[in-house]
Amino acid sequence: MTPMEKDYSPFVPGQPISPEFFVGREEQVQHLVSRIRQTLSGRLEMVFVGGERGIGKTSLAQFVRWYVERDLKVVGSYTHLGGVQDISEAVRRSIARLIQESDGKPWHKRLRQMLRAHIRQVGLLGVTIEFTPPSDVLQSATVNFSQTLKQLFNSLRDEARGLLLVWDDINGLARTKTFADWLRSVADETAMTRIPFTLILVGLQDLRLALIQNNESLARVLFPLDIPLWSQNECGEFFRSAFDRVKMTVMDDALTEMVDFAGGHPALAHEIGDAVFRMDRDGTIDHRDAREGIFQAAEIVGRKYLEPQVYNAIRSPRYRKILQVLTGNARNLAFQRAELLRRLDPEARDVFDNFLRRMQQLGVIIPDTEGGRGSYRFRNRLHFLYFAMETKRTTF
Repeated sequence: MTPMEKDYSPFVPGQPISPEFFVGREEQVQHLVSRIRQTLSGRLEMVFVGGERGIGKTSLAQFVRWYVERDLKVVGSYTHLGGVQDISEAVRRSIARLIQESDGKPWHKRLRQMLRAHIRQVGLLGVTIEFTPPSDVLQSATVNFSQTLKQLFNSLRDEARGLLLVWDDINGLARTKTFADWLRSVADETAMTRIPFTLILVGLQDLRLALIQNNESLARVLFPLDIPLWSQNECGEFFRSAFDRVKMTVMDDALTEMVDFAGGHPALAHEIGDAVFRMDRDGTIDHRDAREGIFQAAEIVGRKYLEPQVYNAIRSPRYRKILQVLTGNARNLAFQRAELLRRLDPEARDVFDNFLRRMQQLGVIIPDTEGGRGSYRFRNRLHFLYFAMETKRTTF
């Protein structure tokens, strides 16, 4: 029997979740909303949302931005800064997004009126608004960013209780001392102007550490909010909610299987859910649908998320034996070389050191300094979960 025809998948692998479909993360949402709520009396908050790739940082930030606009009248924008290395360009893009995302909102005319000298409309299919100030004006807006924020807020004061900017994918900025020092100056100057303003930075956890290394005082300014894996309940809620949207039933054993293989990782859950959705034949997700979808998801995850060299290396049968032992505990990313060798058969032991060197060269496994000599861990939980799926898949 072939899979049934379906209009659309409720899963979005590789894309942020729309706010209306966002589930879970209640603790993290409450933390962020609480921080933003505190600014409404006229204070500044800077938050660094950190976590692994695919853990849901962007979805969380976008949901909170949508939520506080709806419930707290906080006007904000989400800006993706991938590849941006210049602070002025980051400022320009965030103001441009503020204008674009205000379209249809009560404060849109006020923003356009305030910035009218630097706005132009372009586009063949519909109208796109661009913010294009002269370089000297943009440089002044960047150097005096607290005053820029004050002018923006004052123009919206009758409509908004606060401002929120979300800056995502800040890799190109976060490792520079210039950006760290600029952030510190923004924090100091904005605090004195008593503007209700929140800046949320989104990135890998090591970027926050890089910022603090370049300006140690940022440790007192940047509130760290780490995004953990989903709990089993959150993961189960995600699958049920997604399938409910397309009026599909999920059997308990199928749900358990999907939750187990997702391992609490949102990116992996989307891949599994999408594959299972497409494999289903009758609108009811049973154990067979889940297994077939997981088979496909394992292949997709390997090809999409792992470098080709890694994907090819683990095709070795002896390497697979090692990985099967390594990933036996689905949540333990760290291991001791000596202890692992005792668990391997003679054939696998003969190639283990070659395997370890190769995985380190490819950046899959790194030394675990906290575990002491002879300790290692997987660099990335997404890799670990794929290896667990791939090796377990061959034993079904």
